[in-house]
This record gives sequence, structure tokens and C-alpha cells, in this order.
Amino acid sequence: MNILMKLILFILFVSSYIHVSGQSSRRLSSTDYKQKLNIKYIGNSSETGGTLAVVVNDVPLAHTTQFLPMDKHGKIVDRNDLSAQLKQVFDNLATALSVAGSDLDHVVKLNICIVESDLMPKVQEYINRRFKPQKRPVVSFVTGDLILSAAQVAVDAIAVSTLIVQKEVKYLKVPNLFGAPNEVQVSVLPMGGCVYVSGQAAKGDITEATRATLKQLDSTLKYLGLEKTDIVQLKSFICPAADVHLVKKEMSAFFGGLAVPPVVYVEWVSKSPLIEIELIAAHTGGLTKPIKQLDFITPTGMTASPVYSKVTRINYGSRVYFSSGYGQTHSNAKNEVKDVFSSMEKILTEVGSDFNHLAKATYYVVTDSASNALNEIRPKYYKTDRPPAASKAKVKGVGLKGRNICIDMIGVVKEK
Repeated sequence: MNILMKLILFILFVSSYIHVSGQSSRRLSSTDYKQKLNIKYIGNSSETGGTLAVVVNDVPLAHTTQFLPMDKHGKIVDRNDLSAQLKQVFDNLATALSVAGSDLDHVVKLNICIVESDLMPKVQEYINRRFKPQKRPVVSFVTGDLILSAAQVAVDAIAVSTLIVQKEVKYLKVPNLFGAPNEVQVSVLPMGGCVYVSGQAAKGDITEATRATLKQLDSTLKYLGLEKTDIVQLKSFICPAADVHLVKKEMSAFFGGLAVPPVVYVEWVSKSPLIEIELIAAHTGGLTKPIKQLDFITPTGMTASPVYSKVTRINYGSRVYFSSGYGQTHSNAKNEVKDVFSSMEKILTEVGSDFNHLAKATYYVVTDSASNALNEIRPKYYKTDRPPAASKAKVKGVGLKGRNICIDMIGVVKEK
């Protein structure tokens, strides 16, 4: 096939995407895009193979679903061949991003789930080949079972989009990718404010707990003056991963006739509760003259915590995404946790931020001792009235062997 024919087919494919939000959109012009884009890649993470931190302006950001090594017919490819699965996953990701006016060169964050820590070096090698040296995103790893047992790796991403959407989240479903009819593969967060809602959980079996947790989240959205259609992405920590079909059934019922936004699933080892769900939502209205970059919010009926906010709202400012933060290998959990926060403090300073300007933290812990050490140490780094929204998940592994904790963070650059 000659180059001209490939170009024609690509244009036809992009123009044929299905959008379920019902709102019109256009692409940023090349001039506006270059002026607004200005992605800054800071440092290199020896642990993850990605960049230490990425800074982006207030631009539209595509958030994807979790992609598995699945072909367009819904079949997992080459269950024993990690290289083939990685290629399929990133091909799926690239296809979805193209519909969202983006590509792999504009990915700012990758969240990677692997079934065994032994796979991490091979995944890192693949990322080094697939991404340009000066355009590698920040990367987060977690180890555990995936929602389909034949898969070895799953990936979701955040990327800069050239689509301009008018205050509403734009949901995009890609015809050539396998998925349920009511689930979208990518959503675009418009420019402006956004909120991070910490993980919420309810007791009961997986069906009861999922239904009750979604009801709780809906109450939080209403308190914030938001609707289900403002949700950009949900992340669900579930045990076991094999029960995902029950969670998906409840998700579909919760959204009713609406599109189900991109969802990411991470297996944790909790026996009670069995599920916890966090979300990201757009918040572009009602803040014509925001006073602060960040608001730390405790909805009515909830109790404020000194170590995490129930909701954090970014009102304005450049956003910063960080690769997983690790400590050195220690027999003492407290020292490992101290290492993590010490390393993060240095990176925050380098990007022009600090612990008071974090919007979201995800803590992955492997042992009870690491979890307890985190509870003891993190209050020393956060002001009690402005800790980030957060979820803490006990998992089988954090990617790197011998490490018992990693921290995944999002923040803003401090205004000058």
C-alpha cells in the first residue's frame, strides 16, 4: 500500500469515529497547539524507565480506559508472549488516542499493571523503544492479577489532546476496538477545573458493595454540583479481579442509558471492603474568579482527615504528573517510606511545587508494616487542612522487586 493510500485511509478512519457526548468539537490550530502545548519532561526515573515528572499547561487531556492485549474481536493475543501483548496494548492505545486528537508522542502518564514483577524490565525495554527518548511519559507500576487471566499486562494513559471541547467531558468510542456497547475507551477533560474524589467504599459482597459505593460517589458529585456526565475516569480497586463482570454490571446499571466513562481496574488484596472506587471529574463551571489554585473539600456528612482530603479541586494552573516514587530496599519499613517522601520532596522542588500543592496521591503498599509506616510518616509532610485526595491499596507488588511501597502523585505548579 503506497503512502498516499495509507494517508487517505487514516483520514477516513479518524473522521469516522463515534462520539457519544453529543457535543461538537474542533481541533486546536497548529499555531495555538504549539503555543499552548509546551510539555515539559523533567529528569529520568531509573526505577520506572519513564520521566520523573511531566508538566503540562491547562490543556484538554485525554483519559483512557484500561487497555488489555485484546484484538478487535475481543480475543487476548499470544497469552505466553509478552512482546506480542505489549504491542497489542500500545497499538490499541495509539488507536484510541488518534480519535482523541492525540498520539503516543503526547502521552504524559502511563499506568501499567503487570501480573509478575519479573515482567517489569521487559515492559521498560518496550517503553524505551516505543517512545522517543525526550518524550517518555511518567510511569506507574503495580503488580497483581488482571481482569482477564490470559493477559500479562494492562495499560491506561493520560495524553494531551488537540480537541477543543466546550466545557463538557467528551466521550469517544472507537469502532475498531473491542468493548461493550455502552463503554467508551477515551474521554477528554476540557480546559479548566477538575476534581479528584478519593476512593470510597461500602461493605457487603462485591455486588452490594459496588452498588452502594457508586451511590456514595453520586452523592459526592451532587454536593459538588456535578453530574454523572462530568465523570472523566473511574478507578476501581477490586478483590478478586475475576469478579469484574459483577462490577461492570453494576457500573452499567448506575449509568443507565448514559455512556459508561473509561474505567481502570486494579486488583488489591483487601477482604473487607472488597471494592473501593475513586474518580476524576470536570469542574469548569461556577468558578469565574477562583481565589485559590486548589480547594480541599469535605462534603457534608463526611469527616475531615488530616492525611487525605475527601475531594481536591484544581481551579487553575499547570499540572504535574509524577512517576511512581520508590524508596530504597530496607528491612525497616519506616526507612523505606521516609526514602519515598524524601525523594518526592526533591522532585516537587525541582518542578516548582511542594506537598501543599498536591491534588491526588495513590499509595500502593505490599505489607502491613509499610501501610502502618505510611500512616505514621505522611502527616509530617502534609498540612492538616490541605492533604491531597488519596486512595491506599494493599497489593501483591509495586513493580520493583523487594520494594513494599510506591506513591503515584498529581499536583500543580505553584503560582508565582
